[in-house]
Order: sequence, then C-alpha cells, then structure tokens
Amino acid sequence: MPPTTLAKRGVSDDGGVSDMDATRRFYDTVAAAYAAALPDTRAEAPLDLGMIAQFVADLPDGDGLIVDAGCGTGRLLAHLATLGASPLAGVDLSPAMVTRAREAQPDIRVEVAELTALPFPDATVRGILCWYAIIHSDADEVTAISREARRVLRPGGTLLMGFQAGTGTRRIEHPYGHDVTMDAVLHDPATIARALDAAGFDVTAVAERAARAREKHAQGFVLARRR
Repeated sequence: MPPTTLAKRGVSDDGGVSDMDATRRFYDTVAAAYAAALPDTRAEAPLDLGMIAQFVADLPDGDGLIVDAGCGTGRLLAHLATLGASPLAGVDLSPAMVTRAREAQPDIRVEVAELTALPFPDATVRGILCWYAIIHSDADEVTAISREARRVLRPGGTLLMGFQAGTGTRRIEHPYGHDVTMDAVLHDPATIARALDAAGFDVTAVAERAARAREKHAQGFVLARRR
C-alpha cells in the first residue's frame, strides 16, 4: 500500500494550500511517536538554544503571557520554564499534540488553535515563540501568522521564529515511523525578516546555521520586537 500524503499548513501535491483537517489528522497520528522521539531540547544546537535564551532575555517587563505558538507536545514549554519565562501558554493545531502537552505540563494553559486565530485578546501577550511552526506555511500564510502575532503582542513584545532555511519545498518520507509523507516549506531568513518588518515588527537578530547531524537543511532564526 502506498504511503498516505498529508501536509501541514503547506503545499499539497498540486501546489495548492493544504487541507487543515488533513494537517490535524497527520499530527494526531504521529503525536505519540513525536513525543518519544523529541522529549526535550537535545535535538537543538547551542545556537538554537542561544536564540531562545535571547528571546526570553528580550521579553518586556510587566504582565502578559509568553506563548509557545505551535507547541506540539510541549517540550519547549518545559525549556522556557527552566529559563524563568512565566506565565506560559501553548497552542497547537493538533488535539492529540495538545493532549500530550497537557499531560507533560499540567500547570500550563494549552489550547487547540490555529496560528492565524490565536485565543488571546489584542495587545495582551509579552512574547511568542514560533519554533518550527511555520515550516509548512507558504509566504501568504507567514504574512497572516505575523499579523496575528502582532495583534496579540503588546508593544515591545518579542517574537522568535525558527525554521528550516532555504527556498522551495521538501518531501518528508515516513516521519516518526509512520507510513505517510509530508510536504514542508523552506524559508529564507532575510525573507522572513522582511515579512516581519512589513507586519509591524523591528527585527533585532537574524541567524542561520549549517545543517548538522541528521539534518538535511540549514536552520534559520529571526528575532523581532513589536513596534
């Protein structure tokens, strides 16, 4: 039997926008295997962790949540907590991922939500970590995600995006041991920086590192502050 093709918020086989329900089903399917394969931050390089640490250091003082947008099974919520970020919240498209995150982090608010419809009032959030949550988003979707992040962030609030760097798309075969394939989008860090600038952010850091270990692509990071 051929593998099932599912894509998360990305590019389908015919070049169109992926079906959100298919995206949800994919991540619901792989949630348990994903949690076992990525239990913590051991997959991150020192530069990656340094960018997250800078994100936390740049958070404005005062009230407001720090949100892991696209939190998956919650492993970065745990890391943010170790850095002293509080109060925390997480959102993810997949109910199964959210269930895992709630089990791992029972004291943290985690909800099912899309990155273009965050469940927070205007200008109430201090920071948003968007860690590999745009890797299946095309340019228009990145624009919409950036605008939604700006909506919920306080002026001066920080946003960090991490993603696979490059151009075009890539096909992921048999992820996490499941007989499915998935399409993903590579992003140029300079292009992401321009999109954030256009959405109302001041970019404070742009970084890119070469692929390492089992990675097939370079990794990109953009840190920004809401104007």
